[in-house]
Amino acid sequence: MSYDGIIVPLTVVYSPKRKKQAENPGLLHGHGAYGEILDKRWRSELKSLLDRGWVIAYADVRGGGGGGKKWHHDGRRTKKINSIYDYISCAKFLIEREIVQDNKLAGWGYSAGGLLVASAINSCPSLLRAAVLEVPFLDPTNTLLNPILPLTPADYDEFGYPGDITDFQAIRKYSPYNNIQKDILYPAILVTSSFNTRFGVWEAAKYVARVRECSIYDPKHPVLLNLTADIVEENRYLHCKESALETAFLIKMMES
Repeated sequence: MSYDGIIVPLTVVYSPKRKKQAENPGLLHGHGAYGEILDKRWRSELKSLLDRGWVIAYADVRGGGGGGKKWHHDGRRTKKINSIYDYISCAKFLIEREIVQDNKLAGWGYSAGGLLVASAINSCPSLLRAAVLEVPFLDPTNTLLNPILPLTPADYDEFGYPGDITDFQAIRKYSPYNNIQKDILYPAILVTSSFNTRFGVWEAAKYVARVRECSIYDPKHPVLLNLTADIVEENRYLHCKESALETAFLIKMMES
């Protein structure tokens, strides 16, 4: 249940090999944008985590398509903050119900899902132990002010137009880059991006630099930037390589 009493669908997957309750690490996926249904298809790279006792969870937060048009509408533009609160509520549920061990929950988000997870980290830095952000949308305030970027015009309807003061204030409230906290210990974060023009690789670089500058340094909580020349989804060999890197990162961070 989210902060306003709305029940948020949460899918939980685990293996019989998992340990007792409250002893398992977990990975919480989220997206919540464009009215798209969260992708829960089987991914072979998850087997390595499931075999190690991990719990894999999927939060169908508002903004996605899990609950129809109203569900999407209640998580877009000035209501985008609902998506972040929904994700945080799902993360807390997994820990409080002892489905996942306290301080052993990681987050994963792709594109707008990266915005979701990064915003949740800003709101509750201690909630996640680690996070993987794939080609994330991290600086909506500045990106949406640049109409010549390939994805910007289409994103006005989803995130709002920062030239409008109401939309601008809403965007600034959840923007991952603009809300990084100072002198706070952040979780370990792996940010991956591509030099392809469809994605704002500079957003990933700016975000990593700012988190490193503002947060408390701890070698057990690294903030890493991984850049590729090609789009991972269009190169199956690169996809395997990147998936292995992300999985190794998550396992290592839970053991540190």
